[in-house]
Amino acid sequence: MDINAFKGWREDFRNAEFILENDKYICGHEIEKMSKRWYNVVNPDDVVGKYGADTMRLYEMFLGPLEVSKPWNTNGIDGTYKFLRKLWRLFYGEHGVWQVSTEKPSPAEYKTLHKSIKKIREDLERFSFNTPVSEFMICVNALQDLKCHKHEILQDFIKLLAPYAPHITEELWHVLGNSGSIHHADFPTCNEAYLIEDSFEYPVQVNGKLRVQIALPIDMSKEDIEKAVLENETVQKYLEGNLPKKVVVVPKKIVNVVI
Repeated sequence: MDINAFKGWREDFRNAEFILENDKYICGHEIEKMSKRWYNVVNPDDVVGKYGADTMRLYEMFLGPLEVSKPWNTNGIDGTYKFLRKLWRLFYGEHGVWQVSTEKPSPAEYKTLHKSIKKIREDLERFSFNTPVSEFMICVNALQDLKCHKHEILQDFIKLLAPYAPHITEELWHVLGNSGSIHHADFPTCNEAYLIEDSFEYPVQVNGKLRVQIALPIDMSKEDIEKAVLENETVQKYLEGNLPKKVVVVPKKIVNVVI
């Protein structure tokens, strides 16, 4: 570290004193508390000015349990900032065009949301306030993969997120057509019916190599699974009009077609 350059960086650092070892400033590996004495204070106003209050609030909660000391790394704040931008795109798309529709959500969309509702409620009930942030990110990624822009799903999701990101969720709450504050709305509850598995996505191998994945009812018989697999277009392409030598069906696991 160039101590003279550091002292010249700001007027209030000109008379700063450093603990030296062999005439060198040594920065140890131990975590130090923020303190004006050590010149390691991060001004929250600077972070808020660059990333926004919601980003900082989410990042602070994400760092770890409230009662535990944890390192502050400004580089890590980018993750929560990108998450909020991704959330915004579920509403406004890549080019700022309103995407939200009033269509009825699909079973997969309901399942994604209610899986997160269950996890987040369980975490909050045991005062684990940092782990919901990961679940928020998982849920938004899943909704993005599903290309979900459904009003019902997004409205319940922002109610989940509101305690962590109060400003962006309040704005989105109103653009969805709601009156009053989102912080007075009922917190979402999980409907276990949406979490019941009714299908399984079978990886289908042809001569031991994965060729396609086929979603089939979970209670389907082995004979019906074999029939559905052999009727699949991709599998038909590899069969080239011939019958397979053998079809191995392992329910709720895998299907292997030997030709």
